[in-house]
Amino acid sequence: MQQGGGFLPYKTTTTVNLGYGLARAGKRVLVIDTDAQSNSTYSLLGTLDQEQTLFDVLTQGVRMADTIVESVGQKGLFVAPGSINLSAADLLMASAPGRERKLARALNQVKDDFDYVLIDTPPNLGVLTVNSFIACTDVIIPIALTTYALIGISILETTMQELRENLDVSLPIFGVVANLDDHTRLSTDVLSAVREHFGDMVFDTVIPRNIKVEEAHNQIACLFDYAPTSTGAIAYSKLVKEVLQRAEGN
Repeated sequence: MQQGGGFLPYKTTTTVNLGYGLARAGKRVLVIDTDAQSNSTYSLLGTLDQEQTLFDVLTQGVRMADTIVESVGQKGLFVAPGSINLSAADLLMASAPGRERKLARALNQVKDDFDYVLIDTPPNLGVLTVNSFIACTDVIIPIALTTYALIGISILETTMQELRENLDVSLPIFGVVANLDDHTRLSTDVLSAVREHFGDMVFDTVIPRNIKVEEAHNQIACLFDYAPTSTGAIAYSKLVKEVLQRAEGN
């Protein structure tokens, strides 16, 4: 199962903590960082100084297997690292034959080595984001419960529908993760609107804003080890259980 999201806040935080949680549950997990900011890469490796990265896979034909590195904070959690060079990938890949499916072809070589593959996408729609959508089997959408949440959802759904129609991909939504910035009437109203729009696709778990989550990322630490009793760790632990239940029915 490959899962990715985009255009919306919390995509990296969701990816990293799901990765940690799934690996702690005994799963072999690969995080693919297609974002030039490479926040997932840094959060899991503590460095952006990698000899080969996803940029080399997509533009130089390097095998993805040759770029994958195990995270420093959790056994069983691996990273196909991003780099700042990915900012030029859209331009370099623009005229390449089959450019939309380069990531999917590279991933096919290694996907059977992992139980879960999580793709952290760029914040904008470009060749890398399209590659991410085509490479994934399901989409997880992280949503911030703010005034602009529904606008972001509309943009994302329009993009996904265009890809379904033009590139013959299914892109089913696996789940929607609600992230709470603050406890206000607005947040409650937006959550109600999101649940009405997506129905059962919205996970029961709502992720609260918690400083320990950011601290763990800054310390290059697994949240579940760094602050196991924090509200963030407890919420992400519940989310991981929901993901496993949906994916595996147990």
